[in-house]
Amino acid sequence: MKQLITASVFLASLGAAQAQEPVNRYDIQNLTCNQVLTILNQQGAAILRYPAPNGSGRILYDRYVASPAICFGEAGHAIRREIPTADTNACPTLSCRPGPPDCDDDGIAFDMFACYDN
Repeated sequence: MKQLITASVFLASLGAAQAQEPVNRYDIQNLTCNQVLTILNQQGAAILRYPAPNGSGRILYDRYVASPAICFGEAGHAIRREIPTADTNACPTLSCRPGPPDCDDDGIAFDMFACYDN
């Protein structure tokens, strides 16, 4: 029993440590889609900033992740997002949203972690 409690405390502390890790921020307007995806795959998550595609001059940003499992681990779900990079206006990425996925729309497939357009 004592080992079980010790293991539980250890695992809980690991989760707390991961939640407190800093997330790097990147201005991506001069990066290629492949460079952005490499950053996400290496770091797991990053805040990506880019000019609004409509030309308004606003800077948009969000936290993007490498895997839907990251969102699931935070009691959320992943949504597919396309963001502009230096070489394309539609670089495929994932970002997290809170709560379970709402995948009732026609034409969307569901897995345990995310909704995907078919």
